[in-house]
Amino acid sequence: MKARSKASVTFKSRSPADTLRLAAALAPLLKGGEVISLKGMIGAGKTFFVKGLALALGSKTSPVSASFNLMRTYKGGLNIYHFDLFRVSQEGMANIGLEEYLDLKDGVTAIEWARSAEYLYGRGDFLEFDLELAGGDSRDIGASAHGVPAVRMLAALEKKWLKSVKKTAR
Repeated sequence: MKARSKASVTFKSRSPADTLRLAAALAPLLKGGEVISLKGMIGAGKTFFVKGLALALGSKTSPVSASFNLMRTYKGGLNIYHFDLFRVSQEGMANIGLEEYLDLKDGVTAIEWARSAEYLYGRGDFLEFDLELAGGDSRDIGASAHGVPAVRMLAALEKKWLKSVKKTAR
């Protein structure tokens, strides 16, 4: 069995603008075919993070919660296949068609409430963002990378984030 690489970091978001900036910093690192898992309570900013990705990737449509549609596509430089699995049990995953999107090179698959789908996307490389309320508009965004390409991407994101935080602190 092949050993898997794993890394984690926590980003401090002081505002919704910071969360958008973090997602925008991730966007140019994406090549297509990536899976992004988004976890956190209702109102933690999962859809807002997807909105930041979509804007940075050139989508003309602003993402909304996909809860009632389960999946929405946002077209841009890379498409975003946005799944919201809040109402889906692991048993119900067979009818969603998520696995058809996991390796599409023309886009990125972003999955909110991803726990019921971990058995599918967890077989490959993926990034996971866990957004936690930290008082007011602040969020602690725990990010973990699973697999060598994801670890490299997370390291590059952390470097970009630290550089941007230094600029905004001036």
